[in-house]
Amino acid sequence: MKTFITGGELIAKGAIDAGVKFYAGYPITPASVIYEPMMRELPKYGGIAVGASDEISAISYCIGASLRGIKAMTATSAPGFSLMIESVAYALMSEIPIAIVIAQRLGPSTGAATTSAQGDLLLTVFSNSGGYPIPVLSPSNIEESYEFMIHTVNVSEKLRTPAVLLTEKEVTMTRKGINLNEIKKPEIIERKKFEGQGEFKTYNFKEISDVPEFSPVGGKFLTRYTGSAHDKKGILKKDDPEVIEVLYHLKEKIYKNMEDFYFYEYEEKGKDVLLVSYGITSESVREISDLKNIDYLILKTLYPLNGKFLKDVFERYRKIVVIEENISGSLFFLLRHLLGDKGVSFTKIGFLISPSEIAKFLEEL
Repeated sequence: MKTFITGGELIAKGAIDAGVKFYAGYPITPASVIYEPMMRELPKYGGIAVGASDEISAISYCIGASLRGIKAMTATSAPGFSLMIESVAYALMSEIPIAIVIAQRLGPSTGAATTSAQGDLLLTVFSNSGGYPIPVLSPSNIEESYEFMIHTVNVSEKLRTPAVLLTEKEVTMTRKGINLNEIKKPEIIERKKFEGQGEFKTYNFKEISDVPEFSPVGGKFLTRYTGSAHDKKGILKKDDPEVIEVLYHLKEKIYKNMEDFYFYEYEEKGKDVLLVSYGITSESVREISDLKNIDYLILKTLYPLNGKFLKDVFERYRKIVVIEENISGSLFFLLRHLLGDKGVSFTKIGFLISPSEIAKFLEEL
């Protein structure tokens, strides 16, 4: 039996099934369709949902909950995420897991709240002052919203990092008949907790890519969580080689441990042109691929990039068309060092990109 449900409701269901027990948010279109079911449903599962006074408060509440060992998430759009950025950087530096949903709409600034767009990829990826990687995942249709919300929580918890589910208005707010028994449910991952004896180091690791074991604030062990430069104990320093090692660790724990979370959909039909997309635009890419028998690659892990895999794929084609709903070609920008002179950007704003528009663009190549 099918359930008539929005992508936002599927995201909320995925979060709850992933074990999220704390949600804080501020209503903002098109993320309000996540806010509302989380406020309504999470308490039924023993969780707490808080309507914050603003987005800064929302992310701060999530940080506090996560520091107590509770899976926490929030959802917003670009204007709200802009307010969250400083706190997201604090969570990154302090290695605090938080799942963040960004539902894209037409920008800049207030833009058009009920118009879909894909213009916030670079804002999401480069949102911290140090240039450190934040994992970014993206469902390519409404059905995948549930699955990729769970993946986002899993990445956040396993790697002790903020992680982002980047989606769009057309995914979160569109209602569709879906058989809930047929959607994929990934295995749930829990953060690794410290069970040892003696002194606990908040940021302890042996190999630079290791993820430190977690101990909650107010728990059995003394903890030091800080956004300042620190050593493995969490003691503020800046002139110690261990501090630099910790900073490199923030990068390497993401790059070296994302292999299990690199998701894509690749349809190879032996042609010399490849279409590349992400998010809701992928629905049109699939359709034109079926009609015109064209190869396509849909990226569902947007960052960090798997350069080796992408380079291997791109080498097979004469032309690679990156299709996205924004004004400057954000995904094309991220991929251009791998595309070389084969890459072509096709962008549009204000309306969804249709299969016929892709077909026309290909004819003019």
